Amino acid sequence: MTRDPDDRLGTEIAALRRTLRSLRGEGGCPWDREQKLDDVIGYLIEESYELLRAEQSGIWREVEEELGDVLFIVVFIHELMLEKRKTDLAGVVAGAHRKIVRRHPHVFGSTEARTRAESLAEWERMKRAERRPRRAPALLDDVPDNLPPLRRAAAVQRKAAGVGFDWPDGTGILDKLEEEIAELRHELRRGKRDAAKSEIGDLFFTVVNLARRFGIDSESALERTTAKFTRRFNDVERRARRAGRDLSSMTLEEMEALWRESKTRRPAAAPRRRSKKPAGGR
Repeated sequence: MTRDPDDRLGTEIAALRRTLRSLRGEGGCPWDREQKLDDVIGYLIEESYELLRAEQSGIWREVEEELGDVLFIVVFIHELMLEKRKTDLAGVVAGAHRKIVRRHPHVFGSTEARTRAESLAEWERMKRAERRPRRAPALLDDVPDNLPPLRRAAAVQRKAAGVGFDWPDGTGILDKLEEEIAELRHELRRGKRDAAKSEIGDLFFTVVNLARRFGIDSESALERTTAKFTRRFNDVERRARRAGRDLSSMTLEEMEALWRESKTRRPAAAPRRRSKKPAGGR
């Protein structure tokens, strides 16, 4: 007799929960024990991007592996929720199911939608109907919640600056930046992780504000620096391989020496393109 796949799914999730509780329990993994809800939700975003990259690679085995990582994080999140209050995962799934059915009245109800645009309109109509009466709109309500964090911070700051809530010049923000660094140093010395995390958030927010004040897009500036780091680190790895070494076997001082060499290496000049006249042209 063939086993019901749903039965196996429940068994595997239960086994995963037991493993997670061992990792979080007394004598478990120090890293897993210190994770908090917002930390693990952040990992869900990373794992979702890795799933997307795997799908784009076209390698199905990698897609399945990354999907497994996403599911693991979802169960991990639920375990952390259970530590705070009783949250029934079956109830969460049932609520999501009811919402999906409710937002498809053109499939499960009496309305009609013959095109993709009409089905999206039905979805939005039902979504609006579900919303509870809200308070009077606030200035920052117009900033979308789903923007990437750096871009949302800049958007919030622009809105506030639009009504005059802004620094007179960049000097004040630079002073604030130094103040936030001092506060972060203080919390790191105290060993208070949550407080340090809050101060790092303040530091990010201030840096974004500084970039905005000088007309610099913080997200593109960060992307440029990340790309530069990636190029240099890849060069460090290539240099190590040419020397018959693996990075994991090298000391920090040895890697730093290769890093300095990479920084001083001039990038190869781009080949000069020869202009070509189109066929039949003058």
